[in-house]
Amino acid sequence: MLRWLWSNLSSLLLAFVLAVAVWIVSVINEDPTETRELPSPVAIDYIGLRQGLLIVGDPPPTSGRVTIRAPLSVWELIGIDNVGLAVDLAGLEEGTHQLPVQPILGVQPARVSAHEPDLVTVTLERAATTSLDVEVVTLGEPQLGYRTSSAGVSPARATLVGAVSQVERVATLRAEINVSDRRESFEQEVPLVAMDEQGNRLLGLQVDPARVQVTVQIEPRERFRLVSVVPNLEGVEQLSEAGYRLTDVSVTPDVVTVFSSDPEALEALPGFVFTLPLDLSGATGDLERRLSLDLPPGISPVENQGVLVKVSIAPVEGTITITRLVEVRGLAVGLFVRLSPEVVDIILTGPLPTLNALKLEDVRVIVDLLDLGLGTHQVPPQVIISPTDVEHKPVFPATIKIRITSTPPTPSP
Repeated sequence: MLRWLWSNLSSLLLAFVLAVAVWIVSVINEDPTETRELPSPVAIDYIGLRQGLLIVGDPPPTSGRVTIRAPLSVWELIGIDNVGLAVDLAGLEEGTHQLPVQPILGVQPARVSAHEPDLVTVTLERAATTSLDVEVVTLGEPQLGYRTSSAGVSPARATLVGAVSQVERVATLRAEINVSDRRESFEQEVPLVAMDEQGNRLLGLQVDPARVQVTVQIEPRERFRLVSVVPNLEGVEQLSEAGYRLTDVSVTPDVVTVFSSDPEALEALPGFVFTLPLDLSGATGDLERRLSLDLPPGISPVENQGVLVKVSIAPVEGTITITRLVEVRGLAVGLFVRLSPEVVDIILTGPLPTLNALKLEDVRVIVDLLDLGLGTHQVPPQVIISPTDVEHKPVFPATIKIRITSTPPTPSP
């Protein structure tokens, strides 16, 4: 038997090889191997960076392409979760290094047949930290007649983290805010920007906090003043007699800036100005007119285009216009106040029996002075109406001039 096996060994080996070949061909036919490039880029992970070092300069690539060879049945398992590229930074010191990109494949049987890039250049530099005061920089100019009186920021300091070469170039840490066409104080959250001595922005730095809250105070310049606008309506009685009513009045803008070379004339001006008269007699529908301001001699508007007055007129259904004294609430002890104007007109809408039965105490107009100190303020009035089925339209004037003093005001003659 052994002699027979020995004499036929070559034939047996050939038969075995042919059998293996047939098996391989069969397997390949059933599950062919394919080589494909992944359709999406693969992220490159930079691992092992020593604490205290940063990657600086031109940033190395963050993704690459990978080509994989695998049986057709395995391709269903290959995805972004088990394919990757990595660059090992462990043990590296400061300087520029050329490093190989290593493929990572977590599926078997499969292998990476090609990947790009093969090498990457990485520059490492020591990290530095510093703390700087935040400088507020205003961009643009407020409206004509106004100026930026102050600008505050919170928090007032921030921390910078970055490469030593970048941190050493930082001259200022700015919070830039645009005040163009502003006429009122405001708050806004803005990002912080690191600048060098030449005013160039420095990138690649971490700023903590990245954004700060900036408060800008806007106030009128000398010889300029902000006043409310009150439309001067004539013929309201004739309108009512004709069976129509005034349902709404609006003026745009409702506050304007005026100018005078005479400071005393500006001081004597109340907190509001009238428009030229608008005659409502004979009107049967809504009116819209651009009117000039009726200003005392020596006072002129900063913008000369006038104001737009819109008046809504409808048949009488249950609307009345009443006049009320403005009440003060929240004035601190020991302070005195003077209002301009002291009375306002209110348009009320509701059932006629309710309107006809209104008492003086049913409708009140209040200005809340809580937390207001000495000086001149523009405060919108609040209307309080006891009957719940009565509504009011916007009060005109829309704001009341409030002057708070520590001494009693001199009575007007």
